[in-house]
Amino acid sequence: MLDFVNHNERVHILTLEDPIEFVYTEDKALINQREIGMDVIDFAVAMKHAVREDPDIMLVGEMRDEETFMTAIHAAETGHLVFGTIHASTAPSTIGRILDLFPEAMHKAIRSAIAFNMKAIIAQKLLKSIKPGVGRVPTVEIMTFNGTIQKLVLEGQDNKLSDAIRLGAEEGMQDFTMSLKQLVEEELIDRPTALEVAPNKDALIMALKGINVSQPGMI
Repeated sequence: MLDFVNHNERVHILTLEDPIEFVYTEDKALINQREIGMDVIDFAVAMKHAVREDPDIMLVGEMRDEETFMTAIHAAETGHLVFGTIHASTAPSTIGRILDLFPEAMHKAIRSAIAFNMKAIIAQKLLKSIKPGVGRVPTVEIMTFNGTIQKLVLEGQDNKLSDAIRLGAEEGMQDFTMSLKQLVEEELIDRPTALEVAPNKDALIMALKGINVSQPGMI
């Protein structure tokens, strides 16, 4: 996604990574990459100086602890578009993974920070393709923070996020069932592969049969 921006927009991109995993070749964008431990001592110091470099877009590498996540949130609160990664199995479960980085006493404040600063959560899994010349393809779950998603996150109703994603298809959201169905229909993956990784196998089977599994009124 950053490289797409690099090839299409004249902006300043700054990355804070531990370690640097992908080296960008500048095109239209100006890109500065900083490696923690090599270019700067830690994320806190990196963040302090990052905002002085006037970046339009920031990448905070893997958000694996309280420090890195707070670095990303503070950058977002100061008006920057921030990308970050975290290990989670689905888009809705990412909320819980973030909260696990903090003591329970901070969870209400973190939920508020997530609800009002997060634009979207995208979860992906790479799958072996059956199409000649294509090695792997991503199945992607997309959860954008519309009013419904914000409300559920603030109220701690994470169990309803999956339903909200399905009902938000017209706004660009999709769950893994919708993504896997499309990959099968486009003959990029086979049905056994799709069913193996599907969070809800029954829903995928029905979707492949043309049955709409969305259930309006559940939110």
